[in-house]
Amino acid sequence: MARSRWNLYIAECADGSYYTGIAKDVEKRIEAHNSGKGAKYTATHGPVKLIFQEPQASYSTALRREYQVKTLPKDRKTRFVLGEKLRRPLRRAKMTFQKNRKRK
Repeated sequence: MARSRWNLYIAECADGSYYTGIAKDVEKRIEAHNSGKGAKYTATHGPVKLIFQEPQASYSTALRREYQVKTLPKDRKTRFVLGEKLRRPLRRAKMTFQKNRKRK
């Protein structure tokens, strides 16, 4: 059984800001952003153009990578887009909202 391929992508908005997301079909997702049917953020900051794309092994890997990139400051994202390496998150890495959760 073939795995579906998820991709991390970074789009640059008309105002110079970056939008980071994941999708199976990035071109279709960019079209959705530009038609106003993507995310609320890109609807108000669009149109967008794709500036970076990185294949991911699975949906969960893509989500972890998206979270990792979204938490970077813009200058670091710019360096990442230009080719600077960024360590992949650990397989069992938790996102900050998952840490220190107390069970009742």
